[in-house]
Amino acid sequence: MKQGFLQSSRSIIFSPEIAEWVVMALREGEVKLTKHFWSTPRAPAWHCAGCKRVVAEYGTEE
Repeated sequence: MKQGFLQSSRSIIFSPEIAEWVVMALREGEVKLTKHFWSTPRAPAWHCAGCKRVVAEYGTEE
């Protein structure tokens, strides 16, 4: 697996269901994966080209 970062111009949230619209407050079962730093929201992540998966770590300080 190759180490890198999951990045976006907006916060990235895991949700157990597809949301019709996204609100700032987390709903039950949702997890905010990214933290805002001085630039863009990001989270440490690892990419596996073989299985085409990205694994992200959340709730940790860089």
